[in-house]
Amino acid sequence: MAFFSKIEQGQSLKETVYEEIKNAIINHSIPPGAPLYERYLSESLGVSRTPVREAIQLLEREGWVYSVPRKGTFVCNISLQNAEEVLQLRKAIESLTMELLIPIITDEQIEKLEQIYGLQSSKKENNKEFISIDKDFHHALAELSGNRRLVQLMQTLSDQMRWIGIRAVLLPGRTEQTLQEHLAILEGLKRRDLEQAKQAVLAHIEHTRNAVITSLQ
Repeated sequence: MAFFSKIEQGQSLKETVYEEIKNAIINHSIPPGAPLYERYLSESLGVSRTPVREAIQLLEREGWVYSVPRKGTFVCNISLQNAEEVLQLRKAIESLTMELLIPIITDEQIEKLEQIYGLQSSKKENNKEFISIDKDFHHALAELSGNRRLVQLMQTLSDQMRWIGIRAVLLPGRTEQTLQEHLAILEGLKRRDLEQAKQAVLAHIEHTRNAVITSLQ
């Protein structure tokens, strides 16, 4: 049996600060390339500088921010390579998701997916909420597959996808296009048509890729 050290009180505070700063980065409330000031963050969050400093160190280890000697710490920029790598993995994972889903998905589960779709459709004017619900839609697909490791991979990629996705939905018409693409995925699932569902997923990710590339140029 494993024995664990007691969790220090400051540890949960560090995690809370970490999540707050990371979400601000993902939502572009702190935009790519922006500097991070410990004093400003500690005052804004109502905490001492210690958990802020620890959270920033963790964010740097995970590749969200980077430090420049004698200049400070900055939010990483969204690079084309970063976007390409994430989207390549999405193609592989979501194609597999369709293969696993088609034989087992029920009408009740499709109805739940449609409810998420309806909620996302109602948030077209709010980019942050739209992208957050977009994540929920794709997570739900993964969870319904029954493959726990696939779900873990999706969770690992989801923060990066939300960060990248904010740029994509800024393009005129992209939110409406995204909804149409999700509708096509649902149609493939309703028909239990594997080829249709896979093609809908691949088209969705390719259109996302094109939108991201356009936004980065």
